[in-house]
Amino acid sequence: MIQSDVNLDTQYESIDWLDLPWSEWHPFRTLGEMPGTNTLTTDPGLYRVRHEAYDRLVYVGETGRSTRGRVGALARGSFANEMPFRDPHTAAPTLWAIREEYGSEFELSWTTPERAVDGQTRKAMEAALIALHRKATRESPVANFGRIISGYEQSGYSRHGEESRGGVLSQGEQEPNAVQGRRPFEWTAPSDVFGTEWMSLDWSTAESLAEASKVSPADPGVYRLWKPGAERLVYVGESQNLRSRLYEHRRNRDSGLRFSYAALPDRSANHVLLEVETDLLGAHWLATGGAPSDQF
Repeated sequence: MIQSDVNLDTQYESIDWLDLPWSEWHPFRTLGEMPGTNTLTTDPGLYRVRHEAYDRLVYVGETGRSTRGRVGALARGSFANEMPFRDPHTAAPTLWAIREEYGSEFELSWTTPERAVDGQTRKAMEAALIALHRKATRESPVANFGRIISGYEQSGYSRHGEESRGGVLSQGEQEPNAVQGRRPFEWTAPSDVFGTEWMSLDWSTAESLAEASKVSPADPGVYRLWKPGAERLVYVGESQNLRSRLYEHRRNRDSGLRFSYAALPDRSANHVLLEVETDLLGAHWLATGGAPSDQF
């Protein structure tokens, strides 16, 4: 079990953050111009990006393929002549906007531990890193959760054609993905993943999943599923409509599962719900050493 009270959250720029073997920080342009990238392997891993204009990280990411290839895709998009599409790298449009607004002073660090080969473990580690960063800075990394900085329009995907390419907005315009995210709740009882006060959310009384459609509100929020007597949760999720989502789980899962939810009616923006969900997933990994059993 990883102790969640260890002071790991303030180390988001250190080379041993979360007890992982991070590389030193390297200038981030194209791979051919980045000193030290001879050690950037084709193994699965995690990586982080910072920029001198921000007092927090710009991005935390993971890949189950080649870390070198994934970072290369991000670099190419970030330094393209026009804002790239959200594929092949979803964070590239935001880094492109940061470069346009504040200059090209990005730096990159990465880690490829053996346990990152397992996709569920790697994604849970990414959630823990983002959650700890949010705990320390009270904000998310700038480009995570599909965010874009003020004054820019986020690109769509290339399959939608040139009309979905983003760029600079007219003065005074702002798109929803640039709206301030949700500051994290207090980390109350972070290890008590079944508790009614877990992570300071107002969790409902546990019920059988068979009762989901009767007792769940049609509000935005987060929820958790578990097997009675288990040491870990089965799943943590978010939805714009808790009743609908939990009813879907009831149809597709063992109705003997237990569930509990925390409604967030004033947190309906997609990136806000994802931030809260990520805080929960990160806390779960830190408390139990694993992801919820059906997650990722």
